[in-house]
Amino acid sequence: LGARVIEADSEDSANGNVAAHAIDGDPDTTWHTRWQSSTDPMPHHLTVDLGRVVTLRGITYLPRQDMANGRIAECEIYCSSDANSWPAPVAKVTWPNTDMLQTVTFQQPVKARYLKLVAKSEVSGQPFAGIAELDVLTDEQ
Repeated sequence: LGARVIEADSEDSANGNVAAHAIDGDPDTTWHTRWQSSTDPMPHHLTVDLGRVVTLRGITYLPRQDMANGRIAECEIYCSSDANSWPAPVAKVTWPNTDMLQTVTFQQPVKARYLKLVAKSEVSGQPFAGIAELDVLTDEQ
């Protein structure tokens, strides 16, 4: 879709784990929140501009593949046509501690240009969040 990350509340830029890695199509790169010399507190969020309004049916989330650190446990997913206005979450999920691809299907399709994932907790209770790949499920796939 030509999507791009337009906001992340935290990123580990010192080690190259920047927010853009969450949607770069490479499962070996990761967005990870800052963890040194200090950490940023939960919740963490990532906002993606899909480039145009599309009909979203859900998302897929690929946790980081090299270790459990930063894997998201609980999260909320928001969709909007306005990056400054976020209605109620379209989904609230709890993911297991796994490196397997996770799929969330929305109860109803949503027309939106912007997607926000808010990580509420991490699988080990740490104040980190990480994503190897985040993708959307649309009518166009």
